[in-house]
Amino acid sequence: MIVTLLAHAQQTGKSHVKGHIQTSDGKPGSFVTVQIKNGKSATVTDENGNYQLRNVPAGKHILVISIVGFQSTEYDIETTEESTLNVADISLREDAKTLQEITVKGNVNKFSQKETPYVSRLPLKNLENPQVYNVISKDLMEEQLITDYKQSLRNVPGAAVAHGGYSNGFTYSIIRGFWTGARMRNGLATQQFNGIDPVTVERTEAIKGPSGTLFGSSLISFGGLTNLVTKKPLDTFQGNVTFTTGSYNLVRLAADVNTPLNADKTLLLRVNTALHSEGSFMDWGFQKRFVLAPSLSYKVDDRLTLNFEAEILRSKMTLLPIQDFSGVSVKNISKLPIRYNQSINSDDPVNAGGSDLFYAQATYKFPGNWTSNTLFSYAAGHDDEFVALWTSWKNDSTINRSVETSAGGTTDLQFQQNFNGDFKIAGMRNRLVAGVDYYYSKNLSTGYVNAEFATQAPYDVININRLYSPVSLDKIRAIRSNLIHARESSKTETYSAYASNVLNISDRLLAMLSLRVDRYEYKGAAVMFSDYTGGYGQTALSPKFGLVYQPVKDQVSIFANYMNGFQNNGSARQPDGSITVLKPANGYQWETGVKLDVFNHKLSATVSYYNIDLTNAIRQDAGGFSRQDGKQRSKGIEADIIANPLPGLSIIAGFGMNDYKYLIADEGQVGITTGLPNDFVNFWMSYKAPAGALRGVGVGFGGNYVSEAYSDNQYGSLTIPAYTLFDATVFYDKPKWRLALKVNNLSNTKMWGLNNNPMNPRNFATSLSFKF
Repeated sequence: MIVTLLAHAQQTGKSHVKGHIQTSDGKPGSFVTVQIKNGKSATVTDENGNYQLRNVPAGKHILVISIVGFQSTEYDIETTEESTLNVADISLREDAKTLQEITVKGNVNKFSQKETPYVSRLPLKNLENPQVYNVISKDLMEEQLITDYKQSLRNVPGAAVAHGGYSNGFTYSIIRGFWTGARMRNGLATQQFNGIDPVTVERTEAIKGPSGTLFGSSLISFGGLTNLVTKKPLDTFQGNVTFTTGSYNLVRLAADVNTPLNADKTLLLRVNTALHSEGSFMDWGFQKRFVLAPSLSYKVDDRLTLNFEAEILRSKMTLLPIQDFSGVSVKNISKLPIRYNQSINSDDPVNAGGSDLFYAQATYKFPGNWTSNTLFSYAAGHDDEFVALWTSWKNDSTINRSVETSAGGTTDLQFQQNFNGDFKIAGMRNRLVAGVDYYYSKNLSTGYVNAEFATQAPYDVININRLYSPVSLDKIRAIRSNLIHARESSKTETYSAYASNVLNISDRLLAMLSLRVDRYEYKGAAVMFSDYTGGYGQTALSPKFGLVYQPVKDQVSIFANYMNGFQNNGSARQPDGSITVLKPANGYQWETGVKLDVFNHKLSATVSYYNIDLTNAIRQDAGGFSRQDGKQRSKGIEADIIANPLPGLSIIAGFGMNDYKYLIADEGQVGITTGLPNDFVNFWMSYKAPAGALRGVGVGFGGNYVSEAYSDNQYGSLTIPAYTLFDATVFYDKPKWRLALKVNNLSNTKMWGLNNNPMNPRNFATSLSFKF
């Protein structure tokens, strides 16, 4: 079969072939295999049906379009040197509903799609990128029936989720030995302290290592960052409505609706929304939230595209108590003399608040291979009322309860301008991003303090073996009526410029060279009834280097990187009254490993070894003076495997082993660890029948292992025991509906999270989706 071809020459080096595939009803042909017959060039269409084949030799070729379960289709094409061939739209015989039933499309490993413009702010394939990152897709979240976003992060190799149970507040995870918060959305700053709802999530990118070169200092840790990518508008009418119910009075209604707004499909709208309510297995506890997230895309012309997003979230939830176990006699949290489901709080004091997020992007394509991306984000998170319960165990039965109440919020503004180019110098290909970034953050908080400015107020003393009253909000209000209502505000501004270039020394050897200059300005804090704390400014440089060699082109890459991250520090007042001007702390990582994408994309894997040295850390010497000569080291091994060995069968497995040590630190810390887990295992296996009478029927099984942790490690080593968790799901996926059942914690294991909270025993959830 011969199709009409439109081609034009561009100075891009070797020939490329690009195009778009759609179904017979005009919808995108997502995840369809496109390859050159008897050649090495092969790819898979993205969710919009677009594809691009690189490095195609000049001459006549046969373009093969294939989908498992259907006969492949062939098209004659002809390429010339130094050109990009734009193939006219190809229409499949199958419609979107038929295509949707196929789990494995053209030998596609559906969970291994890692193409992203965010990790390096460049259009790099995973095998071309010297940095390690993992992607959790909405397809995997749907298969695992995720209703609590933070549980999706259990799929990140070498990581653990810090919060569990019914407290769906700010999401922390442990990456490479460091606490990491979910503070980035589409590559920009966000404020989601009151929770993240899965209905807005297209995918989550866990970007490993100190990534200060491209992401700055305020939003990341030395271990890495998590970047949430939201769902974007598509050019077809489609959507779904999903109802979920389950244990602990779980009731959830979610909808995802996408539609073009005009005939030529240049104006697109997508709206995601969810209403969620859930109780707890404990005596007390609940969470409620509502989210509405519209997004709009407008293609002004062939060069300019505008995108707008908003997300309004409101939530109300109980918070887990903050506990001090220093007075107990036991050394293992599982031995505490308290029932597993016993709560020492109540449903009365809550955290009520939300977030208002707005995002805009303008993409302009210049003649040639240059693109401008202008981005702006506004993110406001607010606590209308925040009530935290502090508990101090005096012995194995007596607990002092104290309360802390406050309100306030944080507002972030970020403007970013990036220019991307793809060009040749001396016959070698360069892919460059150069950008500037302005980030503004303002924090405002009000709280109640006593005359000594202590934020915690005594509530009562209880004996857990006797009857005690639940915590009362009326009593809390009576207590704080006698306290000082204090107010604090602070502002920061950061001005940055950066550039990163990937040079193709050959078609198999690539080098990345990147640098950021960052000026951080802390404007000081205004504190009511206290002294004004002065501001300061710091300048930091953040370099990044990477090498990639592909011994087998587009299948095997050996990589190495050297990366930097930094964190700003204010001045320190010493015991003798003097002021010490502190420098930014730095984290330096070197890493090496191998990435695979072999057997026609059936096996994707990454194995790496990393070493992170944290320098300029602040420590206290024996006299109480602040010294900036502290040093810490985190090193370890990570492995990530995603396989599709048989049609319909998907396997995900990950492993991480971390060794973290204080090398120069406070007295008593030297030589010990942070107390966080060292070993992590995650896996998920699923099978969905691709054909036959059982087509659409699927099962899934997976779990996690997290090694023991030590609460307040340097002060007494209360052990949080290791745990192994198993989950299972069954589902029936049809073109117009989907029914699923999930059982979490199959073995009914008792386990505690990294913030000392007992996590859910065995529970279930079931969902029914209607598609259109």
